[in-house]
Amino acid sequence: MTTSDIIYQELQSNLEQEHLMLSKDLKHEMQLNTLVPSALAIENADLNNLIMMAKSSFIPNLFDLAIRMEKVDAAVYSIKLGMYGLCVDCEEEIEESELKADPAQPRCHACRDHSRYHHD
Repeated sequence: MTTSDIIYQELQSNLEQEHLMLSKDLKHEMQLNTLVPSALAIENADLNNLIMMAKSSFIPNLFDLAIRMEKVDAAVYSIKLGMYGLCVDCEEEIEESELKADPAQPRCHACRDHSRYHHD
């Protein structure tokens, strides 16, 4: 196993842990802000619906949680698809240092610079 493989495994593990934590935090914050009628409704809700409700709530903390959850969720699914660490725009490898800074980073530095007005 190469150093890069070990680093990717660590990043993937961190992403999966962050995904679980964000999901719990999002549900908890939604309960605190009574955006959904009951705790059971929150537990049974689809993650995409929770994210949509949180983003449309205009509550800054919920909005920020939802945005991060979307990004982490996409990264977790890219792992399942075998595409983790590849830029969603150009499909080149994202620099290891950039993934260490943010394991959910979907774009390489060049694509972020090129399209910063369209994606951030």
